[in-house]
Amino acid sequence: MRLKLVLRLGVALVLAPLLATATVAAQPGPAAHARSIVLFIGDGMGLGQVSAASELLYGGQGSLFLESAPVIGLVRTFAADNMVTDSAAAATAMATGTRTDRRRVGLEPDGRPLHSIFEAARKGGMATGFVTTSGLVGATPAGYLAHAESRYDFASILRQMLTSKVDVLIGGDFTGYPRAAHDPAYRELLAGAEQLAAAGTTVVRSAAALATARTPVVALLPPRPTMPEQHGPPLEVTTRRALELLSSHPGGFLLVVECEVTDEMGHDNNADGVAKGVAELDQAVRLAVHMARARGNVLVLVTADHDTGGLAVVDRPLPNGKATVAWATTNHTALWVPLFAFGPGAGGFSGVLDDTELPGRMASLLGLQLPN
Repeated sequence: MRLKLVLRLGVALVLAPLLATATVAAQPGPAAHARSIVLFIGDGMGLGQVSAASELLYGGQGSLFLESAPVIGLVRTFAADNMVTDSAAAATAMATGTRTDRRRVGLEPDGRPLHSIFEAARKGGMATGFVTTSGLVGATPAGYLAHAESRYDFASILRQMLTSKVDVLIGGDFTGYPRAAHDPAYRELLAGAEQLAAAGTTVVRSAAALATARTPVVALLPPRPTMPEQHGPPLEVTTRRALELLSSHPGGFLLVVECEVTDEMGHDNNADGVAKGVAELDQAVRLAVHMARARGNVLVLVTADHDTGGLAVVDRPLPNGKATVAWATTNHTALWVPLFAFGPGAGGFSGVLDDTELPGRMASLLGLQLPN
């Protein structure tokens, strides 16, 4: 199925490939050593979404912060049972280095549990954190932080997260997602989260409470009024708070940050929404890179778990004409996704990679052992 959407925009565009800005000469040298990593995941954010957002928002010259990355790569994504993955299998691959079937989180296809880079980081004396605009029990956080036969086993996933002793967990209460909102077991656990959380863990349910909370903290934030399946304030705000809470840890930190907007808007074939989602992620990345540069030992990576929709800009008369975009599907695709790297160790993430290679390379930089 091929759908088209015509958008009226106020800027002139020159349709240029995003990867044309990357050069080998721009790659940073190995002078600094990465002691911490921030990994951003634009859910469903394929190369088409990034390049279309740049073109639709800023014109052919572009001004997404992502475009300033000194190192750019491409990532192959697929599940053990299908070339087209979902967020559960993709997150498990990115967290453990092992492929699994769609809908499984933290488990091999035969059901055996997998060890994630989060477990390795905690054993290595590092602080850990996860931030998402989706529900905290969504498929991507679950792939890093839980073990379940189904990504929809929300009650089991929430119980595991509340007792995980991860330093910072920021996400939605998922009450804007009908499948979770209508799950009585999940709603019961959600209501009693304060009693279920590990000893010493603070559970907060608003951005105001998060602003003054200390670690370990679990934030279960309400839906956004205009986007009920997204939660909490803009990603830049929650990313800043997570970095404030984690950055003082003497053993370094591992932080994963997910923007779910790009995936939801891809499923809706909403190009304007995709562009806004990429822009929200881009602002959070800009913040993280600036904070990382001040420290000098933090690697920032930006990639996606999969592509959603197969978006392309197919026509735009210049100047100031209407842009026509085409979608391949309302579902996921097997298209490769981009990877952007900033800071010490960035050069190790260039070229074409499998998503299963990411945790091993990250662990190697941090001196961790990933036992899978």
